[in-house]
Amino acid sequence: MRVLDNLIGRVRFSAWRLLLDTPHVRATSPMLRGVWGRALHFLDAKTYHEVFEGGGPQDRRVPRYIIRPAPADPATAPAIDFVLINVRAEQQPVLWEAWAMAGGMGLGPNRTPFCVRKKVPLITLRHQVGTSQLLARDWPIEGSPSQTPCTIEFRAPLRLLRDRKLLEQPAYSDIATAGARRLAALASLERGATYRDLQQWVRDSATQTPAHAWRGQRTDVVRWSAAQRKAVKLHGVTGSLYLPEGPGKLWTLLAYLRWLHVGKGTTLGMGQLDLC
Repeated sequence: MRVLDNLIGRVRFSAWRLLLDTPHVRATSPMLRGVWGRALHFLDAKTYHEVFEGGGPQDRRVPRYIIRPAPADPATAPAIDFVLINVRAEQQPVLWEAWAMAGGMGLGPNRTPFCVRKKVPLITLRHQVGTSQLLARDWPIEGSPSQTPCTIEFRAPLRLLRDRKLLEQPAYSDIATAGARRLAALASLERGATYRDLQQWVRDSATQTPAHAWRGQRTDVVRWSAAQRKAVKLHGVTGSLYLPEGPGKLWTLLAYLRWLHVGKGTTLGMGQLDLC
């Protein structure tokens, strides 16, 4: 569908793996997110509002970053993946400066200093001719991305809500429509006729694609909310869904969601989609 292609063309992102030195502290993504956010707010309140909070009216804010745990690897641990979405080039220097300042501010109750010892580029996707080819090269499975059987896997909790209730058995259509909703929000697409047509086309395409039933379990996480000054439990599910004939027309959407995530809690690394 041309609307999906145009939407994908409006969402640019870059990702890095940050190799850390965090002596005597078991650093978590929420912990690092908090200290980086405080440093950014101190350095540039406007950029903080646009990138960290999402900018714009309260009900339409979509943060432009993701901080998620990196895959376990003794050669690089501790490490996180840092993803920036539709962030202007002139904004990026202060974001990296905030990481340097955050290291001096420290982690944990003793404010132990830490540092980013290495920054490893993972991917950069800009609006350009050949986006589909780049996404195909980034596809983690050999064969045609649209037709090769694959499994959609969520190792980090997926948090999809319907009528304020957690979807504990999400279908392919649930994941795809939630992904299209996130992509539309990041592209600042108004919720008009074009948005409704997009959602209907994605839902129909997913429904027409053969898919096995969800296999997984409830996985809740607890995080500290500085705004509410209390621990907050976030309900989610982990598991997988097998597509015996591949993802079909929606493969480019899934390729984006590998980096942009889906559902609630994306800034903390929730809703990370893996393909295998």
